[in-house]
Amino acid sequence: MCNTLRKEKDILMGAIIKSTFKKALNGEHGTKHFIDANMEDHIDAYWGSREKWEALPDKASEMNHFTDWDKIIPIDHGYDESKPEAELTLEDMKGAAAFRGGECLSDTMTQGDWKSRLSFRCAFGHTFEASPRLVLEGGHWCPECERKSWNYGARAKVDPFFAQVWNPLHDPEEMREYPKEVSELDV
Repeated sequence: MCNTLRKEKDILMGAIIKSTFKKALNGEHGTKHFIDANMEDHIDAYWGSREKWEALPDKASEMNHFTDWDKIIPIDHGYDESKPEAELTLEDMKGAAAFRGGECLSDTMTQGDWKSRLSFRCAFGHTFEASPRLVLEGGHWCPECERKSWNYGARAKVDPFFAQVWNPLHDPEEMREYPKEVSELDV
């Protein structure tokens, strides 16, 4: 009796989970809805293109899974990271800004100061202020570029720092810009 009850419980739970996933897939923000409604911008964002989606195998068991979990790919941050924090200089920040396709506009910086804001200009001409820690360790750059859209293809063309992670996974001609529907200013 217990095995039968357990089996019925498993079947019921499976049906509930399947129903929940189907609702999510077919809902307004569901990936199956994107395909069925021919929402090319969403399809491109999730799979790269409709062709790439169609090339996926029908079963997860047929997919080529990633296996090289031990491979480390170092990322260049545009400055000498082996330098002690206390030795960070304005020249280091100018080099890091140039490596991000922009420039550090500040004329002075206290050596080793990771907290005080410096002035920057991105490759697209926006000016902003940020601390060295925010840029070098937080990975932030131009808030205006990030606020309006995801323009990663265009950024990779002018920003060697960003190109390190974009280019290995994307075609050089992948230039689609994805406008953001909500920014941090709306929240």
